[in-house]
Amino acid sequence: YKAVVKEILDSRKENGGIHAIYFAACGGSKAGLTTADFFLKCESATIDSHVYTAKEFVLCPPKAFDENCIVVTLSASGTTPEAVAAAKAAKEKGAVSITIVGKKDSPLAEQGDYVFFNGDEPKYQYSTCSMAVALRFAVELLQQAEGYEHYDDMQHGFDILDDVIKKAREYAEPGAIRFAEEHKDDKVLHVMATGANYNVAYTTTTCILMECQWIHSNPIHSGEFFHGPFEVVDKEVPFLVLVGVGREREMDERAVDFLKKYGKRITVLDGKEFGIDILGPTVAEYLSPLVFTGVLSRYSHRLADARNHSVYVRRYMWHVPYLSLIHI
Repeated sequence: YKAVVKEILDSRKENGGIHAIYFAACGGSKAGLTTADFFLKCESATIDSHVYTAKEFVLCPPKAFDENCIVVTLSASGTTPEAVAAAKAAKEKGAVSITIVGKKDSPLAEQGDYVFFNGDEPKYQYSTCSMAVALRFAVELLQQAEGYEHYDDMQHGFDILDDVIKKAREYAEPGAIRFAEEHKDDKVLHVMATGANYNVAYTTTTCILMECQWIHSNPIHSGEFFHGPFEVVDKEVPFLVLVGVGREREMDERAVDFLKKYGKRITVLDGKEFGIDILGPTVAEYLSPLVFTGVLSRYSHRLADARNHSVYVRRYMWHVPYLSLIHI
């Protein structure tokens, strides 16, 4: 990451420097990029950061989008048409195109000025997954552009991340089995989180419950819970809440207190209980989505087992020609 970031910054130094970064992808890939965006929004004073659904980025590009920007796109297969279009738009504008892909020989990889690959490890590692790749790039960008006072803490966090997640997943197993039995027949299940963890709630609802299990679900921001969503709370509606370890924790705890008072079917996953604090007080907040992702992988597979509904079963994806509806 160091060499790539240095080359990017040097290439724009005489023309005003990098002033913005745009993350553009779809679905779970978009959610994975949100962690890096959240980090830069919180920590950077000079680089504006934004996340877009890839097609919207192409159709409704921001006015500030120019050659002094970085566009980061992500697709595990490297074939998502909207992501490819966003990367093409970056190159046409003269901006820096960063692509994160799982396959080297792919249309998205061809559109990257710089290409980061994930998924080539013989054994899957969360420290090198696409979410981690985007975050590592964002951390290095901040360090070289402005300086990041907790840079060393972040690198240490990445060093121990896989071990922390391994232990968290093992600890989560009994709870995942209980959760699966409790919710195997449910038709609806809401997921709540905030801060950097909100993207995990989004992925859980969109890519796990709705896509893989055909369960109606809604990602609810803990800070928005009391501005409408809490009216559906009763003794029957189930909620899954991710409680963070950082500044957002008070919003999560407030929501949990309400649910425990007026609801009944509540599952709380507390980041402190899963050892996220071990990653360090200055950076755990930003690394926590990776830990929650590892934990919820256990929950999703146990739910699939209990429902006898494989996570690989689809009704429409891969089966009907919906991609022909996308005009690029």
